[in-house]
Amino acid sequence: MKNVMLIIFLIGAFNVQAQVKEKQSLKDLLYGGKLKKDSSGVIRSTDDLSKKIDTSTKKETQPVETARAATNAQDKNAVISKTDVNTNVTGSGADTTAAGVDGGATVGAPATKPVKTNTRLWKEYTDSLVKTLQDEALKSKQIKKNTYYLMVDYEIETDGQITVTNVTSTPENAFLQAQVKQIMDSTPLRLNPVTDSNNQAKKVKRKQQFTITKE
Repeated sequence: MKNVMLIIFLIGAFNVQAQVKEKQSLKDLLYGGKLKKDSSGVIRSTDDLSKKIDTSTKKETQPVETARAATNAQDKNAVISKTDVNTNVTGSGADTTAAGVDGGATVGAPATKPVKTNTRLWKEYTDSLVKTLQDEALKSKQIKKNTYYLMVDYEIETDGQITVTNVTSTPENAFLQAQVKQIMDSTPLRLNPVTDSNNQAKKVKRKQQFTITKE
């Protein structure tokens, strides 16, 4: 009889322990968020727990993390893109500023004409003078058909303006000489000033020769 009572007591203790473990397991599953929420909200010891375990929790978490990672990636890309844009704009600005420093003398400014030498200025002036003399003075009967070598004595002022002091011709012709001096006085030539060793303009005397022919 004692043996029977002992067996019954052990069986009862085992059942109680099993129920305690099962309740603890239900509690862990419930508070761990692994059980599905039923409309009744009642979990019995005889229920099949495998049907009540919420297996979708893990699957739903992954897309959220993925979406969050994608959003962070987009934010990083946006920041990088904005930085790149700013860098490009700044670089362009730097390049535009560097181009302005190197090419500012030519871009948008009129090209500076090279300064003509006094020899070139005299050549252009005497060509025009000869044409004027041929159209006017050489038509006079006071000038015979011949080739005349004309020598002009002049002074170059400090501002480059010239002053004719004397005109001679070979063969000599007073009328032609007077015509040359008159035209040159009425349409004076301006040359480049002559400078000294200190690069200061100075007044100098010069001579210039040209020829004219009456056919």
